Amino acid sequence: MSEPGIEISGGAGGIAVALDALDVAAPALRAVAADLADSAADLALVLADPALVAAALVAPGRTARTGADLLAVAGPSGLLGTSLHLRVLAGTVAAAAELYRAGEGGARQAVEGVDRTAGLVLGIAVPTVVLPVSAATVLGAAALRTRPSPVWLGAYVGSVIGVVRELPSRAGPRVDRVLGEHPWLLEHSVAGAEGLVVGLGLGFPPLGLYLADRADRAGLRYPPRTQAEAVAVVTAAGGGHVLDESGFEVEVRAHPVSTAGWRPPRGVSDLVAADGPVSGGDHVRVTGIPLTDGRYAWVVDVPGTQTFSPRPGTNPWDQTSNQLLEAHERTLTMTAVTAALSDARARTGRGAKGVADPVLLGGHSQGGITAAALAADPVFRAQHPGLSHVVTTGAPIGGVPVPEGVSVLSLEHVQDLVPALDGARNPDRAGWVTVRRDLRGDLPGDLRRLPDAAPTATGAHSARLYESTGALVDERTVTDPSLLRWREGAGDFLDAGRVDAQHVDPQPAAGARPVVVDYEVRRVRPGG
Repeated sequence: MSEPGIEISGGAGGIAVALDALDVAAPALRAVAADLADSAADLALVLADPALVAAALVAPGRTARTGADLLAVAGPSGLLGTSLHLRVLAGTVAAAAELYRAGEGGARQAVEGVDRTAGLVLGIAVPTVVLPVSAATVLGAAALRTRPSPVWLGAYVGSVIGVVRELPSRAGPRVDRVLGEHPWLLEHSVAGAEGLVVGLGLGFPPLGLYLADRADRAGLRYPPRTQAEAVAVVTAAGGGHVLDESGFEVEVRAHPVSTAGWRPPRGVSDLVAADGPVSGGDHVRVTGIPLTDGRYAWVVDVPGTQTFSPRPGTNPWDQTSNQLLEAHERTLTMTAVTAALSDARARTGRGAKGVADPVLLGGHSQGGITAAALAADPVFRAQHPGLSHVVTTGAPIGGVPVPEGVSVLSLEHVQDLVPALDGARNPDRAGWVTVRRDLRGDLPGDLRRLPDAAPTATGAHSARLYESTGALVDERTVTDPSLLRWREGAGDFLDAGRVDAQHVDPQPAAGARPVVVDYEVRRVRPGG
């Protein structure tokens, strides 16, 4: 279902559910057709019944009329005809579902092929055309800036350095604006990452040999055949100096938070708000909400990227974790979140093995990727078997293999470059609802004044904007079947503070109190 500015796909109202309904309908129609055919055969046998034959001798006219009536009910214009129509309808329904899936699969393969080829061409062009032309442009601009003098060479070198330093400030905003206006450019560029990596190696053979060597050392396939494999090759190219945390371990420190005046989340906007009741800011926050049956509902808020340095440092919410997550590798931040939830549950006595309290994982940007990766992680699910929901904003998780049993709600902005970074659209399935919002002309008045509120590629990633999108989701829930079904399933996390339309606070189990703990996470050297 779609309305101005917002598009909702997947979930109870999604195409996948409709196709599943067709899969169920086809055999059901065949079964009804078979039953009608059997009934027609039974009625036909009545015509041959000895009693009816004997009656024809006594009352031939009436018996003939009865036989005609039976034939009308059982024959081509009755049960038999209806049975044949239902059989044809069942075949049509089954064929329609298969044709749609085949067409969708064929279109997806065609697009993937185009993306891969485009990436290959772009990769070859970068070292052979783009860089030489860019270098000539920089050198030419520097020459125009430099006045003739006895020390011309030194002045010229200074001009070259000046032009290079100005490039980010001059080109950055333009690129940001272009990507915001044409978000498909980045999506398809990233989708062809495997072609891009191969193309770079072909365009500059020494780089290709280096990538092949680093991939071989890491046990990776080269050339890469998927986007995740391409990201893994790039990660391995760091040679252990960048984008590699293998020489580190994680340290987690708990900071309990007072619950005086605290309230449970009421809707999606509360779950995604940067200053909401379950947000820990730069820390992992674990919130335990007591339920009336003695269980706790656990909401885990995972922070996003805090530094873009490719060198792994003490702050693990960095580019290294981003890169490893996109390569579908386990990160120290995932280990930290798993330990944090275990610690918080232990504080309430709910940490015993096998206790399946409901768990919701959420996060913005890298936090959302981490949440989805944990949902796909067997280690996390074994320790926290109650995991049932994931909520993400501005996160590229379409390629993360989240199990069917986990309900996912993904909020994305059309102009946001980050959700496109994995080159994959979110799956359309019953347990995965995606809300995409087009920000052009759809910003509330108070948000238009924000410096990052313009629908540029980076401005669209604003957490404040996603909070407003969460509020929009809350408004649409009652009218959209996918959102309504998701909301009903998330009742343990969002309905703990009310039991009826009057929002009367229930009494939790005796002695149960909410638990809120922030966890500081650091990446450290062993023994450091």
